[in-house]
Amino acid sequence: MSFIESYGKEIVALIVPFIAWVLNSIFKAKAKLFVALPHQFTFLVQQPLIDSSGTQISPTQTVKTNSFIIRNAGRESATKLELVFNWQPMCVNLWPVRHYEEHTEPDRRYVLIFDSLAPDEILGVEVLSVNSDLPNLVTVRSAECVAQNINMYPQPVVSNAVRRTEQFLIALGIAAAIYLTIILVQFLVLRTPLGH
Repeated sequence: MSFIESYGKEIVALIVPFIAWVLNSIFKAKAKLFVALPHQFTFLVQQPLIDSSGTQISPTQTVKTNSFIIRNAGRESATKLELVFNWQPMCVNLWPVRHYEEHTEPDRRYVLIFDSLAPDEILGVEVLSVNSDLPNLVTVRSAECVAQNINMYPQPVVSNAVRRTEQFLIALGIAAAIYLTIILVQFLVLRTPLGH
């Protein structure tokens, strides 16, 4: 008899808790931030730009806007959320409206600080400038993690019933795959007939 045939049950007994630990580590509740730039636009305003002495500087003006969406996709709250811009934008709009603190760093970086962002909570940030460039959003971070930049595309909205059914079928498929893997390992290692 080989080593595997002799100690197959013990090997499987050691491997299964390790797999459970790996799965528990992967699916552990934690904060997970995403930031996206779903919309930006430059409006060309057909109105001349005139300086204080009455001299026309430009025949038109520009209004630039950026929209950012910050989402906590994790299962734990993200605390001490910070949004850092290259400099302070002319106008900042938040949706939903909520309390925040702001300050400017010595290098002119502009920082917005929020107490927390709950699981599945979304924060929209709109910035606007007139006849000047918009600052880049340098970083979004919390005490738990740094936000990951993602791309966003328009897509049709599906009902919650369809999404829940899809999640159920995915979970069922994962469970079936794990079960079949364990059965296959038992069959290959222990040489037990299937179904016994």
